[in-house]
Amino acid sequence: KRFKQKDINTLYMKKFDVNNYHFNPNSKIGIYLIHGFSSTTYELKLLADLLNQNGYHVVLNNLPGHGTNVDDCNKYSYNDWLDYSKIELAKLFSSSDQVFIIGCSMGAVISLYLASIFPVAGIIVGGTVLKFKLTFSTNYLNTIICHFLKTREKKLAFPKEIRDTINFYGYQAYPLIALNQFRKMNNLVLKRLKKVKSPLLIIHSENDQVSIRENVNIVNSMVSSTNKELLEVEHAHHNIFDKNPDTPIINKKIIHFINQYKELS
Repeated sequence: KRFKQKDINTLYMKKFDVNNYHFNPNSKIGIYLIHGFSSTTYELKLLADLLNQNGYHVVLNNLPGHGTNVDDCNKYSYNDWLDYSKIELAKLFSSSDQVFIIGCSMGAVISLYLASIFPVAGIIVGGTVLKFKLTFSTNYLNTIICHFLKTREKKLAFPKEIRDTINFYGYQAYPLIALNQFRKMNNLVLKRLKKVKSPLLIIHSENDQVSIRENVNIVNSMVSSTNKELLEVEHAHHNIFDKNPDTPIINKKIIHFINQYKELS
């Protein structure tokens, strides 16, 4: 779909970005950024700009079914997301001496999957969702409901008094068929975590309303990486790489991590 400028301006107000980004293609240090479920490149654009300013080859694209509309998202399987990411990462490897991956939420899950296959120099995951906060609803109820009710407004998951005050990232409704694909993907990735051996930085916020603390424990205990670091912050929201009170701390740690392991590799 082609968007007029006024439409694009409105989408930005809704924290929605239809664009893909590619910076510094001549740099030999590649960084692949992956956004979260039903979100877009918007949530990682500020980080992409920072990495661009540091001279890295940055790739940030919308996953299949994202950056379009919620019904389109329901048309894709988790294999589409994984296959797309594998191809994009392979392209980055073909022009880079070293490659890092940074993922947010579902993007963190995909990052861990990719790191179980590719010899990446380092992985950074934030707001990881391998285990859902609403476990019964997502793992059981939605597997049935999604065949009848294909979308559900995101605001309905919040108390009435604050529903209309929240500016959601990406789609304003959850694509429930795609959510079931997300669940299936998590089951696959959990089985592959032991194959992840690259240096790993886990970032988690105590204020995250989506990713529960147990996800940190799962990743930390199941990956085989010798070098694992955990950065816990207090105020960041779930879209942890977008602007928040902890952004300076998070960005400083990310740059330090990349600098540390690009020198060691």
